[in-house]
Amino acid sequence: MDWEIALQLMKQYGPLVLVVTFLLWQGWMRECRLGNRINKLEDEQRKVLLPLVGKCTKVITRNTLIMRRLERTLDERWGRPQQSSE
Repeated sequence: MDWEIALQLMKQYGPLVLVVTFLLWQGWMRECRLGNRINKLEDEQRKVLLPLVGKCTKVITRNTLIMRRLERTLDERWGRPQQSSE
């Protein structure tokens, strides 16, 4: 925007233009900061949480298999009837 046009607007509309401009600028800056914060949180989720979820899933799967084997072995050893596997 040309400075001459800006000065004419200031003369014609006074401080109202300055206040509106400031509020628009302030909102824009806030949106930029919020966007940066969201990007950082998404990066953390991709780099930290997703691999952790993958590891937890493997551990839970392995634990489930081991528990099934343990139940089967105990049932065989103590003569209990086997239940159908899920």
